[in-house]
Amino acid sequence: SRVARSAWHALRTLGVGEIRIVAPKALMPEAGEFAGCERSTSLDTGLADVDVVMMLRIQKERMATAQIPDADRYFAKFGLSAERLAKARPDAIVMHPQPMNRGIEIASDVADGPQSVIREQVRNGVAVRMAVLEASVEGRK
Repeated sequence: SRVARSAWHALRTLGVGEIRIVAPKALMPEAGEFAGCERSTSLDTGLADVDVVMMLRIQKERMATAQIPDADRYFAKFGLSAERLAKARPDAIVMHPQPMNRGIEIASDVADGPQSVIREQVRNGVAVRMAVLEASVEGRK
């Protein structure tokens, strides 16, 4: 997804040492994409001892075309629940660029929980996009 690609570029530019991608096989990026990232089809493995968990929205329309199981089975395997989040570091933060599908990629108690920075992330994202647009417009004058 473009969100994953943008995040990967930003994280690599910032010098993040370890980036993990967890996805169903049908949605896993091609082997040449996302160089230097660990890849896994197990969310439990991917969450082990991480500092930050960034969930992405699963596009419901892709679930059928990519042979992804229904919403309940997808959540059971790839959804971020409180139990799964416990595999991360105790002070790990949870991010999600929005919009989110509660109960499919993330549980509501995690999205609204104490480790979530989702609302702040979205609020800051709006400000950043406004600043980029302003700089672009000002640069044309």
